[in-house]
Amino acid sequence: MESREKPDILLIASIALILLIGLMALYSASNTNVGANIFKRQVIWVTTGFFVFVIALRMSFRKIEELSPLFFVICCILLIITLFVGRGPVGRWLMIGPIGIQTSEIAKAGLILYAAWWLSSLSVRPRKFGEALVLLSLLPVIVLTAVQPDLGTSISMLLIVLAMFSWSGYGPEWIFLLISPILAAVSSTNIYIWLVFMLILIGILFFKKYPISRWVLLLGGNSVIAALTPFAWNLLRPYQQSRLITFLNPASDPHGAGWNIIQSEVAVGSGGVFGQGYLQGAQKELAFLPARHTDFIFSVWAEETGFFGGIILLGMFAVLFWRISLAAKRSVNPFNSLVAAGIASYLLIHVTVNVGMALGVMPVTGLPLPLMSYGGSQMVIVLFLLGLSVNAGMYWREI
Repeated sequence: MESREKPDILLIASIALILLIGLMALYSASNTNVGANIFKRQVIWVTTGFFVFVIALRMSFRKIEELSPLFFVICCILLIITLFVGRGPVGRWLMIGPIGIQTSEIAKAGLILYAAWWLSSLSVRPRKFGEALVLLSLLPVIVLTAVQPDLGTSISMLLIVLAMFSWSGYGPEWIFLLISPILAAVSSTNIYIWLVFMLILIGILFFKKYPISRWVLLLGGNSVIAALTPFAWNLLRPYQQSRLITFLNPASDPHGAGWNIIQSEVAVGSGGVFGQGYLQGAQKELAFLPARHTDFIFSVWAEETGFFGGIILLGMFAVLFWRISLAAKRSVNPFNSLVAAGIASYLLIHVTVNVGMALGVMPVTGLPLPLMSYGGSQMVIVLFLLGLSVNAGMYWREI
């Protein structure tokens, strides 16, 4: 029996306020040689997203759960099609007439729903490492996104899935073992870090009393991955290598890959406490700030409204994250809870990385700022997911 409550007004209000701030920042960013049509298109995407939000708000979670595997398969097919016929050098687009669809954004929603479906079906069983390997069934979407190439989005997908595993009850040692191949690759660049990684891995295997076969698989497999990492590095596209290198030292290439980070830091820093005034940002106005309507929309807002405006915006995102997390915590149904947790993770990861990019403490991965950055695909998908989160909060008593 369904027990419907009123929609979370605080959650909806925070969504509306962030959308308003986003449109204001985008209008300012597009009020230069970037092109005024960008703002008009964004208004269309926000309007479309509003209708999608309402649809998600009224959907049955039981039906969503039932269709999640099919939606996941469709996402995989779309990514495969995009891989062969998509356009665009970074994060390919699937063109349907004049409209470009970023299929990786759709795949994020599919990944959250499918992971919630899988993990909720395991929620009544004892935790076993073999069951945790369900992660392998989620890899097609992550890998297909990475080879588009869209490395930043694929990493964000992996982080979302790991957060959902943690919410489902898998402890830190489970997560460590699941991502040990990635840690092996990263730690292989320094012998001391590699030794620390191996000691932690051996400690978990010992205290968990895993059989010899598991020791051989994890120790041997991670050693092989570490050995192959230099070859894998050479397979990365030059811009991907450049982003990772520049993250460590942006000043090493101030006129190349480091330009974006340096100009963003200048824009944010020049905002001071109260900013330079709406539509008055010098970095934006003189077109020094790159990708100001997408990756660095936060920098535009921070330059014009200062520290005060930046804190208000981050406060709105904090309220958004809090209310969605509350819906996840309260939901009785495991699927509903995991979907809300996945959406909360999506928002936290995107906001953290995007704002970190603007402040120069994160690599430039191309992740948009939800409800703020220009883009139709991500705007519609984010509003769809937020509609689901409000839906989950309304039916939190549903079994």
